Amino acid sequence: MLLLALAAAPGLAICLYVFSRDIHNPEPKRYLAASFVLGMLLTVPAYFLETRLTALLPHDIAGVLLQSFLVIAVVEEGLKFLVLRYYCYRLSTFDEPLDGIIYSVMVSMGFATLENIAYPWMHGYSVLISRTFTSVPAHACFAAIMGYYAGLARFNPQKRNSLLRTGFLKAALFHGFYDGFLLLTEDQWIKKNVSEALLLTGAVYSLFVALRLSRRLFRQHRDLSKSYFGVGSGLEVTGANYQDLEPLQELAAEIMTAAEGFSDKENEQFLSGNRDSIETIRQQMAAGHHFLLARQSRPIGFASFGPEEENEWRLHYLFVSPAFRKQGAGKKLLEAVIKEVQERKGNKLLTDLQRRNPAVGFFTRKNFRIMDQYEVQVGDLTLEQVCLAYSLTAT
Repeated sequence: MLLLALAAAPGLAICLYVFSRDIHNPEPKRYLAASFVLGMLLTVPAYFLETRLTALLPHDIAGVLLQSFLVIAVVEEGLKFLVLRYYCYRLSTFDEPLDGIIYSVMVSMGFATLENIAYPWMHGYSVLISRTFTSVPAHACFAAIMGYYAGLARFNPQKRNSLLRTGFLKAALFHGFYDGFLLLTEDQWIKKNVSEALLLTGAVYSLFVALRLSRRLFRQHRDLSKSYFGVGSGLEVTGANYQDLEPLQELAAEIMTAAEGFSDKENEQFLSGNRDSIETIRQQMAAGHHFLLARQSRPIGFASFGPEEENEWRLHYLFVSPAFRKQGAGKKLLEAVIKEVQERKGNKLLTDLQRRNPAVGFFTRKNFRIMDQYEVQVGDLTLEQVCLAYSLTAT
């Protein structure tokens, strides 16, 4: 039992450290625990894949290098990447760049912890101490590098695929160098001609470089998190005009590309015809649409509304950058819209949404009621829409 605790302690300690540093917008513990458990489960396919692929390699230096980079590094980082990309990345709580590192480390520590428990049974307890201070921290460093790029990708949809690919490749590269130096110490020809101490120095140095890089990347995203969610980071809502066309367009592209409530196919067909260009926004302003821009260290959201007949007004857009959701920005934007409409003697505010859009719940909690339900045809898709209304005469 004591040995089990010692084997599990490094990974759990790193998880606790990373969680304790995520103070500005902490992640729900249930998702962190799920990521950790999924990481543990990855050790099973990793073991079988690595065993079978290694058996196909020659027993020479080339085989050792192939095993290090293309088998161990690619398999292990690839499996961790799949969990990060297709589970963690899709969570609604993945709402700031730092979350990429947080979730990536949790997945990796789940993997490293179970691996650290299994290794003493397979190779003897003498490896436990060395793994505690090298292999487990190494997995954390590789995870931080991969998670940094996943965080960037989450909020840069135009470069999403290239950023995700860069994170995976860099993590696998560092992993390959680290394991390569270690495995070369087991080759008889290398041991006769190259100092084992030199190879171990190479492994330690590669780990040192990865550690320095991961700490710097972690610090960058943590500072960004503080600017987003830290105490004293003010939020203001102001009117937008033609001088704000560029930030409005950038926000529209960012937010609508990452829109919730749509399948991939719906995103492709629905958003392709609705992603606003600067010229479109300019035309809407000229047609009488009013725009409000929310700022918190940078533009983070906007709303657009305009008059209709008989003192009714329509809310065309109310969008908040994914990194700032659930922080009060949407509420402040909506309150500002309602105030503007009241000042213009409007008595009703209408808005239309896709029925499955999570924002329907937001509006109903703000005393909007569903007036109508209907269908619209977009390409070969039939989308169910709802019209919600807010009565200003009762306020």
